[in-house]
Amino acid sequence: MRALASPLVSLLLLVSACGGGPSAQQEPAKAPVVEVGAGSAAPLLLAQGPEDEKTTVEPVDTCIERLRDGRGLPERVKASPEGSKYAQALAAERAGNRNEANNGYLHFIQQYYPQSPYIPLVYVGFGERFFKNGQEDPISLDFAEQSYLDVVKFAMPTNTAWLVAHFRLAEIYRQKGDHPQALSSLKKVADAVAKEPGAPCAASLAAPTRASLVTVYADAGRPSAAFDFFKRASGDKGDERTNALAMVASLAELYIQQQKHDDAATALLSTNAEFYDAAYCRREGQLVTKLGPSLTATRRDELVRAHSLHCVAR
Repeated sequence: MRALASPLVSLLLLVSACGGGPSAQQEPAKAPVVEVGAGSAAPLLLAQGPEDEKTTVEPVDTCIERLRDGRGLPERVKASPEGSKYAQALAAERAGNRNEANNGYLHFIQQYYPQSPYIPLVYVGFGERFFKNGQEDPISLDFAEQSYLDVVKFAMPTNTAWLVAHFRLAEIYRQKGDHPQALSSLKKVADAVAKEPGAPCAASLAAPTRASLVTVYADAGRPSAAFDFFKRASGDKGDERTNALAMVASLAELYIQQQKHDDAATALLSTNAEFYDAAYCRREGQLVTKLGPSLTATRRDELVRAHSLHCVAR
């Protein structure tokens, strides 16, 4: 029983924070239709890379709910007794029977920790509940963080929720103002998505992760180091830098929205001309034109010369 103490204590705390009790009830869960982003300043257009224009992907919230249904787990696991017990607790939760669901999850952890691949999904369920309340209740955000930290104790590929847990942790860290931690979590997601593009929710997370990286970097990163950072965190493969260049351009656009025109120019000047392509040159040209009136003559000339050298002269 000693090995069970930590997970049971953790889950008991989460159950208590959820208000579980003999009379505790909640509205039946509804299928999510709106994706929770990393903040109001993170429109999805900032995340868009060239491959995102060609495909339609499932929203993150929807993918998480499908993960909770057992997506990505072997059919033999879903058909096992543990799969049946987990499904019963999940069904009770979605029907609004919170007390029954919480008791089911507690018994499940007690019986199947740590070997069951459903264990991370139990914690994801609590994390999602707290995360949705986190905007109005900072304490809920703390419990959401703990829930997702319990998720990432288990490694991929058995843990099908590893990616979404790190993505949620990044959103939590950003809301708490812990930008270095947010960037670290987002980079983990970007790296894993690049290595395992077929992993559960990888396709759903690729663009939002890049969007969030741009937004958090605008809050805390150095404009002069933008390209060097994004080329390590963009998910580009091999010698490609397409996503990294797009992220620099998106960062410059965000700086312009924030009236940080000199930072926008610095970010554009941070790029390495070796990786320029026609698409980036077009976008950079538009940004140079937009920035021109807001810069000093010296700064404007520097930016125009660099763009001309790297793009117009090609």
